Amino acid sequence: MLTNDALDGALEVDPTIRAGGVCAEMSVMTRAAATYAWPETLRLPARPPKLVYLDLNHWVSLAKAHTGHREGEQFKDALAACIDAVDRGVAVFPVSDSIYIEVSKIGQYRQRRDLRDVIERVSGYRVVTSRVVVAEHEVEGLLDRLVGPSPDPINAMDYLDWGVARAFGKVGGFRIKSKDTDEDMTDEDRSRHPEGPEAFDRKLARAELELNRKTLDGPTAEEEPQMRSTGWDPMAAFEVALRRTTQEMEQVERFNADPSWRRGRIRDVIAAREVIIEINDMLWRGLSARGTELEAAFPEPEETLRAFDSMPSFDVSVSLKTAFHRDPSHRWKPNDIQDIDALSSTVPYCDIVVTDKEAASHLVRTGVADRLQTTALSSISDLARHV
Repeated sequence: MLTNDALDGALEVDPTIRAGGVCAEMSVMTRAAATYAWPETLRLPARPPKLVYLDLNHWVSLAKAHTGHREGEQFKDALAACIDAVDRGVAVFPVSDSIYIEVSKIGQYRQRRDLRDVIERVSGYRVVTSRVVVAEHEVEGLLDRLVGPSPDPINAMDYLDWGVARAFGKVGGFRIKSKDTDEDMTDEDRSRHPEGPEAFDRKLARAELELNRKTLDGPTAEEEPQMRSTGWDPMAAFEVALRRTTQEMEQVERFNADPSWRRGRIRDVIAAREVIIEINDMLWRGLSARGTELEAAFPEPEETLRAFDSMPSFDVSVSLKTAFHRDPSHRWKPNDIQDIDALSSTVPYCDIVVTDKEAASHLVRTGVADRLQTTALSSISDLARHV
């Protein structure tokens, strides 16, 4: 695993910053000078249709319009525009793993069910893969270019797919196995199905659809005690986000101790932390597989920053975290972490993202939306002009 000391040579770390607990200072370079390097192993869908990503708060607005809620009247036109764009085949509205996680935290079954209804109608359970998977492909692509191909190359995969499993980077799909030998019997059972292979396929498709529905619905109030007794915990993912939030709050205190960093090379600090916190493991695995070390792969500090910034999701995450940290009054919340994860995996690869006002403003002001040629909106009502 990469350590603070391992990064010293490659990134010219300022010892005064390391002493404060941040493995930081990369050499100065304006972000605009970097060029993106897109991973060839992450297969993007053809355009059109446009890929449109909606944050959870906008799905909530659409759900209110869909159910006739009194607060949903103002979003009826937006819902109609989304449905029309889907029906005409000009837009796809995929959801992310962050959406599944955030919906699971909603306490009321009825609210989750209402969200599921509108997500099913508009997204059809189309999904984008998780930020972790995106980052793995970007890191592997970066090392392929700088060091050379891995002897164990990453498998190519689709960025846009279907179903909750694919949103979390899993294979998904039902397979039938022998109880005695664990042998895969799916093809054999399909060929022997009494109603024919097509009927077998329909049953499996219905089962997968119900899995996606139940994942968003969650248990009813009556089902919840039994679910919890078997280990169901909708807050498990939230606890991970909470720990990551604590890391950002600790960094706030470091910047408060020396506010001059917020006026200077704050992005360098955040970028170095991003390497250590978010991509350390996958970077270490990639270097180890190629039989090399960080210093050999990144011999020049100035080129190191340029290399990491060439990864699109890395740039989005660092740009947003830098913007949040530049404001000493910003109060970090677990939702910030989940939103940054979702935007890091969608802003580079979707055509339109509709998020909250603060995030949309940062995407525009930092120039990251313009660099990635992505339309960043904060109002679902503005979407109709773009699809």
